[in-house]
Amino acid sequence: MAITVYGASDDIIEVDGDISAEFPYRNAEPATLGFSDGTLLRITYTNAGIWRISPIVRGAADLTIEQAPENDDSNYSDRATLSGAVWVVHGIDHATR
Repeated sequence: MAITVYGASDDIIEVDGDISAEFPYRNAEPATLGFSDGTLLRITYTNAGIWRISPIVRGAADLTIEQAPENDDSNYSDRATLSGAVWVVHGIDHATR
């Protein structure tokens, strides 16, 4: 099972693969995606028009993040791929111990 996460336009977070979903991106606040394996990702749309994805917590799934270059209008989003997660939730904040 594999899931790819990336930003689209300037207001949508896409999840594709074995799970497909779109989540709204609001208020220019970092968004948080939580996955069933324990992974937490922070997703931010920057002032430069680039989607950045960074891990907050690495879970049991294999996680790879491909960074988008700074000055490429056709590639404006990092892409995170998780292998092993079975569900995802969207939020704007998180708490960890």
